[in-house]
Amino acid sequence: MKTDYALLEFKSHADYMMSLITLEDKRYLQNTRVAKKIAELGFRTNGKVYDEAEFEATKAHTLENLNPRLNLSALHGALYTGEDRALCALADREHGNLTQKLATIIFLLVHDASGFDLSSYIDYSNSLHRGNMQEIGSRDWSAIFEGRRPLRPKRSDLSFYDWHRKLVCYNNSSNYEVVPLGHALSFKHKGDHRFITIDTNNIMQNMVNSNVKRTMFNYLNGDTMVLYDYIVRKPV
Repeated sequence: MKTDYALLEFKSHADYMMSLITLEDKRYLQNTRVAKKIAELGFRTNGKVYDEAEFEATKAHTLENLNPRLNLSALHGALYTGEDRALCALADREHGNLTQKLATIIFLLVHDASGFDLSSYIDYSNSLHRGNMQEIGSRDWSAIFEGRRPLRPKRSDLSFYDWHRKLVCYNNSSNYEVVPLGHALSFKHKGDHRFITIDTNNIMQNMVNSNVKRTMFNYLNGDTMVLYDYIVRKPV
């Protein structure tokens, strides 16, 4: 289920629906029932119009994300005892991503067995949650932090690029929508609808949005990891 912080502004579904009725509707239609029906059909918003059940369920899910119940003893990063700075940084960010206070995107550039490069952008929060649910194709973060398995790009990541085959894959996640923009990639956060835009031609020196903190690490044997830490905007 998606998160929509905008719904927290409304006490009830009725209040939410009234917010979709414009001043012009009231002036020219002079009929609240007709104006409400127009709003329900989606003519007054570019986004999703929730019915009452969807409104209550989505609002409850969003409130849960603001105050999640999390067993801190289950953090995979607690298993890490090594000195790799990239894995230490991921361990430090695990709690924030599980509680969705952070929405870290991992850029990973590795050399495969043939010597050619593979890279991907990974939604860390989504990957952790999928791993905890043991979904098919998810990453085993316990194995990664225990050193039994390296973190590697996957075609199912937000973005995947095989530099030898020139193969590109894009996939939306539960947190982000991918928007390719020429030599740039833009990731739209589904919770607060802001964008993270990255220049893919200049990853190593790339500057990003002011609301994103960028940190680069060497990972394992000469691979590169860049963390884009996005602080999710909460409703006022």
